[in-house]
Amino acid sequence: MSKDLDVEQAAGPTNDIKVETIAIQPAAAAAPVATVAEATVIAVTNGEKADDKPKLQQQQQSLNVTVTTTPEQATTAAASPQGTTSTTFTTTATITPSNIEAVNKGNNKSNMDPALINFKVLYVLTQLCGLTMIVLVGTWIGQHFGGLGGTANPSLEFNWHPLFMTIGFIYLYGNSILIYRGFRTTRKKTLKLTHASIHMGAFILTVIALKTVFDSHNLAKPTPIPNMYSLHSWLGLSAVIIFSLQYVAGFVAYLAPGIRENYKIAMMPFHIYFGLFGFVLAIASALMGLTEKAIFAIPTYSALPAAGVLANIIGVLYVIFGGLVVYLATEPAYKRKALPEDTALLSTNSATE
Repeated sequence: MSKDLDVEQAAGPTNDIKVETIAIQPAAAAAPVATVAEATVIAVTNGEKADDKPKLQQQQQSLNVTVTTTPEQATTAAASPQGTTSTTFTTTATITPSNIEAVNKGNNKSNMDPALINFKVLYVLTQLCGLTMIVLVGTWIGQHFGGLGGTANPSLEFNWHPLFMTIGFIYLYGNSILIYRGFRTTRKKTLKLTHASIHMGAFILTVIALKTVFDSHNLAKPTPIPNMYSLHSWLGLSAVIIFSLQYVAGFVAYLAPGIRENYKIAMMPFHIYFGLFGFVLAIASALMGLTEKAIFAIPTYSALPAAGVLANIIGVLYVIFGGLVVYLATEPAYKRKALPEDTALLSTNSATE
């Protein structure tokens, strides 16, 4: 016999389940009889009100209830005019969050958007490409150009420049662009702070990289090397300036208090465009700098020695990493969807303006 009731469930390790009025069909035998009735749980709560929708998840579950009647109860039931007896009782069952989470994960995997699967695969590939790029740059300057040094040895101090530019101005810059789509289930305010923090780390490394290259030119012996004469230096400095202005404008628009929402909305297309433009310009400048270094520092570059091959591989990884970042950041199918807390935060900010 079955009875259908509604279910409302809140997360919690132990939940009270109330089952109302279950009718039992007794058996004629004298021995205790187990009668199985399939019922639906009326409510599963953890001390929350049923109308507290943000905290409760409405979900229906079935529960097998086994009721055992003694011979005396069976006799009483037989004497009843209808031949049945009604029993009202309260029982407690434990539904652990881990069980519910396992069911939800299974449903999520089976219903996962194919576009999201593609994004995850490409995102992992982007990270592997970026990390490989950093390792190869470190290997390149360590094995073929003497490693790292300070102002006492300007040629070795220069080697900080390609390493820090690769880590900060390419890898961190690209990951900061992808932070909103890579961590789409995180609150937007947290992502904003993370986005700004990663950009700040990239900016610090970029400033150090610029200082090392100017030191290596100005402290070179017997005569200093001229600064800012190549196309690499022009585009590189332009990328740094765009990056810096973009950071200041983004901080004022999206993190500083008191900015009106309509201004933030109007600013967003420019913020996205110049962020990607600066990143692409950084990739182009890095490719030019890599070629300059290979031509100036590898006398037999045209014969493709090991140092030259490694430089070319690093350049290819720059292009692949940059292409993946731009694609993942601009493909509409991979756009992050607003979470409920994002909408609540937006309503709060609009109300206070």
